[in-house]
Amino acid sequence: MTAPLRSPRRALGPFLKTAATALACAGLAVSLSACGKDGGGAKGPSQVAMKVNGEELSTHQVDLLLRRQAPAGVPGQADATVRRVLDGLVDQELAAQAARKEGLDRDPQVVQTMEATKREVLARAYLDRLAEKLTEPTSDEVDRYYDAHPNLFAERRLYSLQEASVSVPNERLPALKARLEATSSPDKLAEALRAESLQPALRLVSISAEDVPLGLLDPIAALREGQSLVITGDGGARILTLLRSQPAPISRSGATRQITSFLVNERRREAVQQGMKRLRDPARVEYLGRYAELAGPAASAPAAASAASR
Repeated sequence: MTAPLRSPRRALGPFLKTAATALACAGLAVSLSACGKDGGGAKGPSQVAMKVNGEELSTHQVDLLLRRQAPAGVPGQADATVRRVLDGLVDQELAAQAARKEGLDRDPQVVQTMEATKREVLARAYLDRLAEKLTEPTSDEVDRYYDAHPNLFAERRLYSLQEASVSVPNERLPALKARLEATSSPDKLAEALRAESLQPALRLVSISAEDVPLGLLDPIAALREGQSLVITGDGGARILTLLRSQPAPISRSGATRQITSFLVNERRREAVQQGMKRLRDPARVEYLGRYAELAGPAASAPAAASAASR
């Protein structure tokens, strides 16, 4: 079965999924591995934010947490945020000191977690550097994107849809798709489903053009009221029936910021993919033991060739 209709999320790629966790753990990693030590050399008085049992915590550590937590543009919140961050750092440092006294900084699981966090933070920093080298799209590029996607902008609409989900054996899907897409109203669709002895799960969806996955937008925009679009998947189908729609165009000037943001994100994604490909192509990756079997034949072949050459 396919997932319910939802807003698309454009990210840099699967290898960034752990980045948020890595950044969240970075403060803990710093506290466990180098509390009071700040990248070599003694700190001057202006660089020390506080001392906890004699251990120094730097202004850089405080500033890092403030950049993550400070609610931008909320009057009167700055002082409260600083106090909250300082209290959190004190608690964190006290816990880290207690952990070191009990030898937890030498515990294998703790060491492994710290190494994993360090690797993730370094990987994210490298990917961010790849993305930083990009240039902003030109006005001509923005105009071309606007013209190429009328259903997102000049002919944008708001859609009210009925979504029906059914479980169907794969061999029945092609005929079912043809039959359901030939219906012309929700009532006709219901009759066709009953004739197929199918009981759908129904829900109503109100959605704007930009919240429709790009691959579905043009097919949905082409529907007349009452018509259905059938999306098949392994073991089932989703049927999207257009109940009504209303025009809600966006002008070229009004779309500039949105298009620019999208194009920048697309360039970042492509830059990261290309950068990772440049790293992967010459890399020697060998999966050993049970991991070779789990990785599959394609991944095991280079390892086998490498082993044979030794």
